Amino acid sequence: MNIINLTDVVEEKLVNIVICENDKNDQEFVKSKVADILGNLKIEYEIKIHNSGESLIEAYKNDADIILMDIQMDGIDGMETAREIRKVDDKVEIIFITSFVEYALEGYEVNAYRYLLKPVKDEDFRTSLINCLNDRNFVKRSIVIKEGNTRIKISLKDIMYIEVQGNDITVHTLKDTYRTKGTMSSFETEINSDMFVRCHKSYLVNLEYIKSIKRYTSILVNDEEVPLSRNKYKEIKDKLFDMIEDKLC
Repeated sequence: MNIINLTDVVEEKLVNIVICENDKNDQEFVKSKVADILGNLKIEYEIKIHNSGESLIEAYKNDADIILMDIQMDGIDGMETAREIRKVDDKVEIIFITSFVEYALEGYEVNAYRYLLKPVKDEDFRTSLINCLNDRNFVKRSIVIKEGNTRIKISLKDIMYIEVQGNDITVHTLKDTYRTKGTMSSFETEINSDMFVRCHKSYLVNLEYIKSIKRYTSILVNDEEVPLSRNKYKEIKDKLFDMIEDKLC
């Protein structure tokens, strides 16, 4: 059963993560969350840990993709460390982790990607890191399905929803519809994106295309209606609101 015969991915690139945190417990929390998220996404990674801003500045070789950094540290604080890093690297993404929201305004100076407030919620951490990985092109962008004897590459951002009837899979985009064979669970595993949610046992929908929801129905931007299971209503609603809120931040 050939559902997805080939994937066009960029995950084979190694993502270099730097953690700069002087609290051992917070170090372990961040490290374990990064490892868990990247492991689930099947992204190869390397993590380097620094206990101070001085250590990071001295060792930095303009080779990090993402820096996860506390602001309040002994010696040079995270904000000053970021200023020094920006003198040699204007592309690395910096995610600050702090107990004080008032530092957020200073972040514009160093072009911080995001602020996470301690104690960091698992979902906030996951969403911020995955969005950052997406922006850095480390997360899968497309799939290739087999329709008859033809392999067709489909960008994930173009998929509105996927439906299954038995072993028949239909992939709906704004412009076209593609048919192949397989199971919904296999598609979920292969796509492996937070933007796609199982709204019904027979439907996998892209949150980006949901215009509104009501009981038992998701209404898409083209006014198509996709069934919404009773037990999925709250989950979909919460995820949709979180996505909208994240875009507004």
